[in-house]
Amino acid sequence: MPSPAAALRWCERNILLPVTVCFILGISAGRTQLLSEQTAVIALVLLAIAALVLHHRHALLLSLPIFFLTGHLHLLHHLAKPHAAGQLAAVLTQEERRVTLVGTLASMIEESEQDGEVISRFELEAEEVLLDTTWQGVRGRVRLAMLGKADELRPGISLMLLAKVGPPESFKTPGAFDYQGHLAAKGIYLSGWIDGRADVLLLDSENESSLRWLPEQVRQETGRFLRQHLSPELASVYQALLIGSQAAVPPEIQEQFRAAGTMHILSVSGLHMSLLALMSGLLLNWLLRRSEWLLLRTHVPTLALLGTMPLLLIYGFIAGLNTPVLRAMLMAVTVVAALILRKRHDMLHLLAAAALLVLACNPLALFTASFQLSFGATAALILFLPQIVPPAVENKEPPKTLIKAGRYILSALLASIAATLGTLPFLLFHFHRLPLLGPLLNLIVEPLLCLWALPWGLAAIPCLFVYPPAAVFLLKIGSLGIWAGLRCNELASLLPCASVWTISPSLMEIVWYGIVLLLWSLKYRQTALIGAALLVLHFTWGLWFPPQPGKSSIAFLDIGQGSSAFLHLPDGSRLLADAGNSGKRNIGEQVIAPYLWSQRVWRLDQAVISHPHRDHFSGMDFILRHFKPKILWINGDAHREENYQQILEQAAGQGVQVRIPQSGQPIAQGKNFMLTVLRGKPPRDDVNEASLVLHYRHGRRAFLLPGDIGRQSEEMLRRQGVELRADVLLAAHHGSRTSTGEDFLTAAHPELIVVSAGRSARQEHFPAAVNRALWQMRKIPVLITREQGTVTCGTDGEWLDCGVSSIH
Repeated sequence: MPSPAAALRWCERNILLPVTVCFILGISAGRTQLLSEQTAVIALVLLAIAALVLHHRHALLLSLPIFFLTGHLHLLHHLAKPHAAGQLAAVLTQEERRVTLVGTLASMIEESEQDGEVISRFELEAEEVLLDTTWQGVRGRVRLAMLGKADELRPGISLMLLAKVGPPESFKTPGAFDYQGHLAAKGIYLSGWIDGRADVLLLDSENESSLRWLPEQVRQETGRFLRQHLSPELASVYQALLIGSQAAVPPEIQEQFRAAGTMHILSVSGLHMSLLALMSGLLLNWLLRRSEWLLLRTHVPTLALLGTMPLLLIYGFIAGLNTPVLRAMLMAVTVVAALILRKRHDMLHLLAAAALLVLACNPLALFTASFQLSFGATAALILFLPQIVPPAVENKEPPKTLIKAGRYILSALLASIAATLGTLPFLLFHFHRLPLLGPLLNLIVEPLLCLWALPWGLAAIPCLFVYPPAAVFLLKIGSLGIWAGLRCNELASLLPCASVWTISPSLMEIVWYGIVLLLWSLKYRQTALIGAALLVLHFTWGLWFPPQPGKSSIAFLDIGQGSSAFLHLPDGSRLLADAGNSGKRNIGEQVIAPYLWSQRVWRLDQAVISHPHRDHFSGMDFILRHFKPKILWINGDAHREENYQQILEQAAGQGVQVRIPQSGQPIAQGKNFMLTVLRGKPPRDDVNEASLVLHYRHGRRAFLLPGDIGRQSEEMLRRQGVELRADVLLAAHHGSRTSTGEDFLTAAHPELIVVSAGRSARQEHFPAAVNRALWQMRKIPVLITREQGTVTCGTDGEWLDCGVSSIH
């Protein structure tokens, strides 16, 4: 254990590392609003005064909390930006509304296909907005999507358009992708929809020739050229490699990249920049060494490094010079400079400086997957570099060609493994997948795409504007590498062992993992192995020994216009009631499964589909495949909507028992709790009325989940005299006016009503005004998932806590 004096000396020699760590911790604390802005400012001023009057060494130590507070305040200031006066986001604070905007097209047009229709997406730098017949000057960017093509629109032109604009829709469900945060990290706080090209009016193109818009114009022209001269499959991947746009990459190809562990290749990252710089640097170094004059008068490696800078700038220019690209350039320059200038021991300091610079420009970048993956991979390569590329040893006889090639391949494989190890906790946290074949496939696919296709594509771009046939020829050569890479991914993704789906690691486990890697790199191998074994045991403990909390937890998930509730019972058993959404996305894959993984759920014991309407079952296929419940309860309705029959066949194929419960049948019970199906299918044809109704009781607390039943079924249940009393009621049929009648409400006598509903053209019906009025008259609190997000209720049979309020 080092002494305090030794630790202080280490800090003096390596000040960038602790300063950057403290800055990052301050940004993280700012997200939780650990300190108010006033408190942080006062503390920062006092520390700054103390640092000025104290001894140098003490002042050095005070710099650490100073950077912590600076990071904290920096994030608070950044979060307050959209609410500043004059910002468009401060003007349009309500839900989506149709407005007229005037502004400048600020990005390339990205085209993608959805259900056979072309969707064009772009960013508008707003200058004016029409509100209540009054034009108001504003500033800020808005992300827009439009039905149809927009070929004649180019970055830099002024537009007037009619769009439905509001805050970006993002599911407020733990574990789900935070689209709102993703856009905020780019400085975008609003998104919108344009019905068609007729709603866009071109005002003028005076600014089109400005150099400011040239990178986006080059990107747009490059993307259009690729789509015109290559197949859609090849063009989409080439767009991702060259101009950083993944919008056109088909979902099935993206899934193949994810399964193979090579998804990072589709993003313009430090990896692309570093490989490009190393390849060009080595080539330049070899060429320059041919000159004896240069060898005698210059430092050739430094000259080669300087020669790579224009190429990196050109690539960054083509990729759009946005924040991720600039970050990638910075990291590439850092790594390549340290390697060629033989400053291996300074690489961590250079990386810390790069991280500090990036976060000083945009603190929200810390929470993005791209930042975490980029810096994680680079840090791992730096730590393991001496073991991957050992120092040169003098040898009288040069190694044979095969031995030399074998060493290169082994070094590349070790580098790929190191990068995978460095990014592993972030991969699991964001994508919930362990790419078992990733290191090996990266060894094959990265050279095909980054060392073959990418250089040919970069060489083709200048020809595109000078002599297009030459550009087509070069792209055809480069696309051979893309084709081969796609086939490798396709074959690998078919293997059952390609990747494994896992739960999300906790913050403690991520830090634990980092300590294990650090110990290994410092050659404390035995300690590192013990730590790794304990970490694996801790991470997988719930798979072998599911926890028995002794309490109940029921989460009503925010999944849009649909329904899904997760029940964690006192004996540790877990049940999912419904998993559907009326939209076209697979809500099971995109929201419900990430939520379950974030709650460290490996397996489900049971699942329920209350009735065969897609807003209650559409995501169940993904849930069955990855969470393997033992029993699937259905109402037995003969109605078969969309892929409902395929889901039942899938369940049978997986060995899941598909059962139809009897009315009043308990499907889970223990010492002090019972989950009962109050009724099975009634003798009627209405699909909603045939919904399964779940009643859960734990001690003196109860919950009622009535599916989509209407007032006829509600009356039938009331007349049968079954137990309807519930402290928490999930509003039937999403709060529709056809459900939750007055007599039924009296019988249930809830203390809280939860409405599972999302944004839609008919959202005023969910919940209906008549129900809102009735609930308000009875003074029953109401929580709506589209507004409050996922609502989680917990009870031990006595107390009841529903997140925003506690009921005693």
